[in-house]
Formats: sequence, structure tokens, C-alpha cells
Amino acid sequence: MGVVLVAFRSAPAPILMANLSFVHLLRWVLAVRFWAVLSFLLLLGLAARAQTYNAVVAKDGTGSFATVQAAINAAPTGRTTPYTIFIKNGKYREKVTVPANKPFLQLTGESVAGTILSWNDANTPSFPGNSSSFIINASDISALNITFENTYGDAPQGLAMYITGDRVAFKNCRFLGGQDTMQLNSQAGNRSYFKECYIDGVVDFIFGAGRGVFEHCIIYPRTRRDGGTGGYITAANTQPGQPYGFVFRNCTIPDNRGTTTYTLGRPWQNDSGSTPTDRSHTKVVWLNTTMGSTIKPVGWQVWDAGTVTSVIQYAEYKSRDFSGNLVNTSQRVPWSMQLTDADTALYTRAAVLGSWDPCAIVPNFCGRRAPDIAVSNFWAVKGTATAPSTITWNLSWHIAGVQYQVFRSSTRRGTYTPLYTTTSTVATNINFGTTDPIPAPGSSYFYYVRASKAGLATHVTDTLQISSTPTITTTGALQAFLQGGRQPSAAQNFLVAAENLTAVLRIAPPAGFEVSANGGTTWFGSSTALTLTPSATGNVASTTIGVRLNAAAVGASAGNITLSSTGAASQTVALTGTTQAAVLPQSVPLLWWPMTRNNQDSTAVRSARVVASLPTFRKFQLSNGSATATIPPYSNRYGQAFAPSADGGWTAAVGGNGGNLNRTYYEQFTVSGTAGSPVRLDSVLLNAYVTGSTSNTKLAVVWSKSGFTTDSTDVTGGRGPGGALQSTANGGFTTPIFTTNTSSTYRLALAGAAGVTLQPGQTLSLRVYFSCGSTTTATRFATLKHVVVKGEAGVVNGSRAARNSVLQVYPNPTTEQLTVVHPAAAGGTEIAVYSLLGQRVAVVSCVAGSRATTLNVAGLSRGQYLLRYSSPTEQFTTRINKQ
Repeated sequence: MGVVLVAFRSAPAPILMANLSFVHLLRWVLAVRFWAVLSFLLLLGLAARAQTYNAVVAKDGTGSFATVQAAINAAPTGRTTPYTIFIKNGKYREKVTVPANKPFLQLTGESVAGTILSWNDANTPSFPGNSSSFIINASDISALNITFENTYGDAPQGLAMYITGDRVAFKNCRFLGGQDTMQLNSQAGNRSYFKECYIDGVVDFIFGAGRGVFEHCIIYPRTRRDGGTGGYITAANTQPGQPYGFVFRNCTIPDNRGTTTYTLGRPWQNDSGSTPTDRSHTKVVWLNTTMGSTIKPVGWQVWDAGTVTSVIQYAEYKSRDFSGNLVNTSQRVPWSMQLTDADTALYTRAAVLGSWDPCAIVPNFCGRRAPDIAVSNFWAVKGTATAPSTITWNLSWHIAGVQYQVFRSSTRRGTYTPLYTTTSTVATNINFGTTDPIPAPGSSYFYYVRASKAGLATHVTDTLQISSTPTITTTGALQAFLQGGRQPSAAQNFLVAAENLTAVLRIAPPAGFEVSANGGTTWFGSSTALTLTPSATGNVASTTIGVRLNAAAVGASAGNITLSSTGAASQTVALTGTTQAAVLPQSVPLLWWPMTRNNQDSTAVRSARVVASLPTFRKFQLSNGSATATIPPYSNRYGQAFAPSADGGWTAAVGGNGGNLNRTYYEQFTVSGTAGSPVRLDSVLLNAYVTGSTSNTKLAVVWSKSGFTTDSTDVTGGRGPGGALQSTANGGFTTPIFTTNTSSTYRLALAGAAGVTLQPGQTLSLRVYFSCGSTTTATRFATLKHVVVKGEAGVVNGSRAARNSVLQVYPNPTTEQLTVVHPAAAGGTEIAVYSLLGQRVAVVSCVAGSRATTLNVAGLSRGQYLLRYSSPTEQFTTRINKQ
């Protein structure tokens, strides 16, 4: 059943009959009859004009749905006529998708300034998948009076709108973002139409392969917040054979605050990595555009030195400045065009959109309307002790005579008083701002802007906070610690930072654990906390805190590091660990595949306890090394280069898995022990990335002891180029690593501190999975080099203590190195190894005060040796077995 939205004024309140005179009674009767007749007439008139909606969305529960996605989910599939959804004012923080089987949805907001669909996503390891706030996969979709935003920031990629359907139209909508605000159609030739919309961003913020017509839109290349001084408005990748890309008709490009300049576009996928068969033939045309000094005199630019300009169509027609004068285009790049009057007939709405007429969506969809007051980019940046905070915003559409008031309060729900008032006198001046001293330490300021003009709806922004409240933040989680042989465990790190502190930052570990702020030179335990002194402005810069387990007694340890400061909310970091009497297992390289010349492992590194091994592909192919591929199959620079297709393609069209990991696309490495004692494997190291792309370039490593017939286990995380891998992107198949754009080293634990033990005859299989979401059909290769499996060969169960001796030697037998646990060493103490004939074949000095010393015996021949510990006051001897 449809919902009719109609409102009436109330009739006069009833009058008590006992107090009525005849005249009063007559007036009352006439009034009642008047209002009855008027209400009846209003009902007749409004019923004819009232909009009936199939669904109403309202955050306050007054609609049929509380979220936009819920309303879309409930909409029928396969419609051939519009299904209308009315969205009441409110900020809907949700990621929304219109599936392909739900065409003809029409979304109408109560007001463009008040109906906001917002999300905070980006193309980072923390946010896998499509980064868009709103995704349209269906055709024949329309939206009116709605703001779509992605609040992640200037970079990396964070879309507000992503469109794959055909015939998608917007009127009086805003699109707010940073890099890649809006993608028009992943399918070549699909059509979109924008009427009187506002679109902003900083880098390639209107991009894609589809056709797009923009009429009377505001295209605002805003000032970058990340310090960048340049940007690009469009990044079309119009496909070969398509007659149109983006066409801007009668649009305006407002000037920003003057610190960021832009070009009108650059050609996405027409670069050094593109081949003649898939190189985009970019087409972007600006007709009757009003623009200012924010646009660089050159107008356009190439993507890189490999761009082929002969297939690009960048054109303008009568671009004018804000004084109405034609823009001086004498410095435009020579391969761009200035159109003639006759040329414009090629770029009408009908010519570009063909048989689709968006004007028929609703009455007056293509007609002009008075703009709404809508404040965008309200931003408050905290100042310093010597510089005030800055508060800035811009108006979305050009309206003269708007009054702006900045209100401030010291509490979020307190009393707000005007801080600053100004009125715009020139419509084209859309940038405004003011300053305010920072709040006193321990307090905060809250701000909002009220924009108003007689006859127009007032817009009141969200409230922003500038805080001087003492705040402590930590980054990173710690894995379980393992301590053995009376030596402290290996250290792990996390980050701490603080601001607005009025006292020292105190970092107190629990019993058995120690912390350090100087790389391990000085350690602090539970009895004496580590303290960090804030700067004069109350800040503690991001500081690496090392943590280790150094318990005196064998057993489990657990607790929290507590970080505290006066007036700040305390933070905690959870710790767990185990202390054992035996020394910890040693970890050395057992197999190494350099991957720079071929896929063979290195005989120089291979342990005598494991056999040679060649990796194998499943559905991946080595680069064919052709001119199209540009990257050789093996090289010192890249290592091994491979992809689903031999020229570097990943899309389904070339048989690839695209941007999603697939269990059938992998490279497999195996480790098998020789006859004899078991082999313990603890970690795999590798250098990896995908060339030319960071679009869903994922990496995962999974292992099995049964050849993946009965078991399959993810790695348990480790370290990458940015430090410890977070649990959301730690190398597991469902939590993959997102690789960077350069070859990076990843150190991944197979099964935590314990590792995996292979009994004689067993094999461990490691599968390395890759994906890449780039639609480029070539030159994107997964690369691997310096793949190393580490562990310990010739392990024994527990440590073998020498009989009748205070020495403990582990492992024994040994193949490469061993650890000797001994009494606290005095100055001049050494450990020597002798052959059974009395020849001294190895010696190492002990660190004064140490209780364990490591010896490298890889160079010794197989056989029995004597190990002697000698200090100035005592001497002990035991037997070792070198295998």
C-alpha cells in the first residue's frame, strides 16, 4: 500500500457554547463551515498533487523502514515501472547497494541538505572490497534531493557513488568525497545523467568508462586537506569504439581557496602499462563552462610518459571566467581541441544518451529549479598554542545574500552562542571561514554553521568538536609471548600517542612483563612504571613501545599494560605469555627460493634435513616476457612474475579470479624432511606485490600436512612493511594482506610460537594465493622473490641435559646451531668445541652475566664432539652430536 504525504493547517479551536452570544455563535458557525469547505477543497486539490510513495524511510521510526538498505531489500525484483522510496531528513550511516535484479527504483530525499547517505570506506587493508558508500548495479535507477558522501578523506580511493547499471539519473543531488568520488559505469557505454547536481573531490573525482551528461552542475575541485597542491577533475577511460565519454553542459567550476590547482582531466588506463588493444580512448567535453583560476592554464594532462595522445578527445567550447569573458586557452595542451558552434550539435543530451530520455522520469526532471542552501565541507582544524583553529566551509550552489553564523559551545548539548556572522554578497563566492583560539587544556569547543536566507530553507550543519581533552591512543595488538631458558622473550611492539595531557603518561606493565621506549636499551617492570613526558602543548608523539616477557618463574602470565594520565581515559593493552624452563627452539632458514633466475631452491641454503623442492602453479601462468607483458618471467627486480594470463590479465574474460581470492588460483611450495629426526617449521618469509595496481591486490598463505585433503590452516599473522599485521589483514584466506605498490617483505608465522613439526616422511604444503581487481587486461603480475621457510632441523622432544652436568644443550643432535644454557657467565668465560682427538674446532665468548650462548656449528663434519664451558672459576664439559 502506498504512503501519501499530506499536511493541513488546523481548524479554529472549539469555543465553549455556554459563553456564546448570538453574534459569537453565528461567527463560530460560519468559521466552522469555512474551514470545513476549505479543508474539503484542499483535499481535492492536494489529493491530485500529493506524491504517493511505495516506501518511506525514517531514522526516527515514523516510516516503514529505518534504513535505506532495508527499503531496497524489500523492494520487488524485475520492475518495469518506478518503485518509489521516500527518505526523510537524517544522516543514514550505512553502506548501500542496489542489486542488479532491482531496476526502476526511484529514491527521493526530503531535502538535499538534510537527507544524507554517508559511509566511511577506502581502498586500504582495513576496508577490503568496494570502497563506495552507494553502489548501483541495476539499471533505470533515479535519485532526487539526496546527498551521497564518503567521509574517509582526501586519499586513498574512497567512492561516494559507484555505478554499473545503465540509464541512471540524478537531480539536485550532492556527491561528496576525496579521491575517486564517483565512478560512472564499469561497463563501456552505460549511460548516466546529472541535472543540477553538486560534485566535489580532489583526485580523479569523476571517473569511469561510461557515458555521462552533466547539465547545470557545480563541479567543485576543493582545496586539498592532505597538503597536496594539485589535482584532477576527471579520469575517464572511455573504451575504444565508444562515441562519447563525459559531456559537461553549462556547468560551473568554482574557485577553491587558492592552494590547490587542477586540470580538467587525465586519461585513466592510457599509460605506460596499457597495450594498444586495451588503451582507453578518453573522451571528455566541457561546453559553456564557467571556471576560474583554479584550473591550470594547460587545461589537461597526460597520465604518464607512455600516454598516447592521438586517441584522446579532450575538448572545450566557449569556456568563460566569472566575469563572463572567454577563458584564455592559448596555453592549453596542443592535443586538446576548442570546438566550433557547429560541433556542439554532436553533444546535445539526445545525441549522447540516444534512445534514453531522462526528462521523462518525473515531470520537470530536466527543468530548472531554484537552488537549495546546502553547506558542504564544514571543517574544523585545531590550531596550536601560537596559531588559532580554522573553521571553513563552502556553499554547494551559488546563492547571493546567504547569512552564515558560526555557533560555539563548550559542551555538545550546552548553550551555543554566535561566534562569527557574515553574509555573502556575490553568488560566486562560495568559500567561507573564520578562526578561533584553541580551547584550554582539559576542555573542548563544539561548532556548527547555520546558513539562512529569507524564502529558502535554512541549513544547520553537523556539530564538530575541537578538543583539548587529555586523550591517549594506542595502535596494535600483541600476540602470545614465549620465554624459555631463563632468557627474556622476543620483544613485540605497539604504538602510543597522546594529546592535551596535563601530566606525564604512565605505562605500567603487569607482573612478569617489561616495557621499553628506547628500543630495548632500558626496560621497566611492574614495580617501576615507564613514564613519557608530554611536550609544552601536552602532546606525546607516536612512540614505539617494546614489550617482552621476563618472568622469574615457569608458568603462564597474563594481564594488561595500563596507560594513564591525569584527566585522560586510561587505555589497556592485553598480554598473555608462557615461561618454560627449556630454551626456546631456534629458527634458521631451511629452504630458500630466490626466484630471480628460475624457481629452484638454493642448494647453498637448503638444510641437509630437507629435500629439494620446486613450486607449482594452479591456474597461474608465468609472464611470457613479451613486449605486451613488459615484465620478464624471472628477474632480479621483480623475482618471479605470474598471473592468470601470461600477459598479466586478471579479469574473468581472460580466465582470472579478479579482485577476489579463489582457492583454485595459487602457487604451491612443499617442504619434506629426510629420514631421521623430525623437522620443525615456524615461519615463511617472502617479498611480494602486484605490479601496476593496488586494486584489491590481496595475498594469503595457507598450509596443510595432508596435501589439503584433510586439513587446511591459515598462517597466524606476522609482520609486514608497516609493522605487525592487524587481525583484519594478517595473511589468512578470509583476512588477506593488501599488498602495496612496491615489493615488500612479509614474515608470516605458520602456527604461532610453537610452529609445525614434520615427522620423517611427512610433507608440509604451502599455498600462496593472489588476487587483483584491475580491469586492465595486461601488465598486472603477481611477483614473488626470496621465499624462505624457516624452522629447525633435527629437533628432539625437549632439551637433552648433559648427564652429571649443569649444562643444557639444545638441540642435541644438531645440524647448524645450538644453544648452551649455563651458569651466569663471568668476564672471560668462553665455550669451546673439541674433536674427540682433542683438536679445538670452534670457540665463542660468553657475554658477561648471560645464562645462554648460541654457537654456529654448521661448518663441522658429522660426528661426536666435546663441548667445554670455561670461566675463571669453573669448568664443565658435555658431549654433542653433529649431524
